[in-house]
Amino acid sequence: MNEYQGLAEVLLSPLGPMGLIGLLFVLDVYSNLSRRLGEVNRMPPYYRRFLIGSAFVFVAVLVQIIRTAAYISRNPEAAMLLSPSFSLLAFHLPLFIGVSIGVLTAWRYWSWLLTGE
Repeated sequence: MNEYQGLAEVLLSPLGPMGLIGLLFVLDVYSNLSRRLGEVNRMPPYYRRFLIGSAFVFVAVLVQIIRTAAYISRNPEAAMLLSPSFSLLAFHLPLFIGVSIGVLTAWRYWSWLLTGE
């Protein structure tokens, strides 16, 4: 690995967690909009599910930061953090659960836009 490749990895590595933090922002916006729509339509507070989904996405953000630091450090003791099984259980699964909760809750509130009902 040459010095420019290492520099690119260090400079570009924060972009992964920043994208997930953007997803947290989107879930917060949907939560606030759905809360207001629910108050107007007198719906049960389903918008609280967005908080649960955000918690799962936040776990994925933390794991992404830890995995990025382990990758950049090239420390042999951190090899377990870079394994596919750890990635599946600690990053991909919480991210999938969080996004699924967010999508299903958004569908509960906003499906009338597509169905016309």
